[in-house]
Amino acid sequence: MKSPTTLKCLLFLFFGMGILNQTYSQSYKGYKKLSSHEKCWVIFHPFKAKRAYRVSKDVEHTIDSILNIGVMGNHHVGNQLDAFKHAFWMWSLAEEIGWRSARSLGKEHEKGNYEFYKEHKLEDGVLPDKISSEMDLFNNSVGLALYKEHKKEHLSKAERIEVVRQAVIDGKMKMIYQTKNQQYIDSLGNIIPKEEYYGLWENRKCLVPSRAEYLMADNKSKYLNLSDQKTER
Repeated sequence: MKSPTTLKCLLFLFFGMGILNQTYSQSYKGYKKLSSHEKCWVIFHPFKAKRAYRVSKDVEHTIDSILNIGVMGNHHVGNQLDAFKHAFWMWSLAEEIGWRSARSLGKEHEKGNYEFYKEHKLEDGVLPDKISSEMDLFNNSVGLALYKEHKKEHLSKAERIEVVRQAVIDGKMKMIYQTKNQQYIDSLGNIIPKEEYYGLWENRKCLVPSRAEYLMADNKSKYLNLSDQKTER
């Protein structure tokens, strides 16, 4: 039996497909890569979807530029740069389509991550898991909060980048606890073997503040006493 969400999407599909084809004529390949949750959002918001796609591509270029500079890590998944990406994406979307629509798209994206996990599809080169989705949703909310705080200031793109970057550095966001060599660490400070997290939706990865002190070169992290803190699981 089809879920209510699926049925709604099918009902709107016939009414929205004409607009959808026009909106996504140049980005149909990107549309095909979306999860069913995101596709449903597109069908319900065909005009905003075109603008959201343009914003998302611009954010990707921004992230690539920051990656080349190397000021927030050298990979995308679970670190400071990943935290920055989601917060800046939400702020940029809110500027373009409104914060409520941005928030709903972010939620549908994370629902799609679980769909990708079940279908063994990769996101950013890795299989999604629960802790990654929790991280993304938290950082999405920070990005929207920053938008609301600064929206009347009419900041330039460079100024918005700096505000989000500073929020990351100040530890206002969350990232997955890991070494600089991309080895994941549990709340007790122990490196998690790959077989204990890869392919598992729920695992021992944990979230920590996005401060650089949590990106250790090796396993010298027990002094942080994460087991005594309220970490996200």
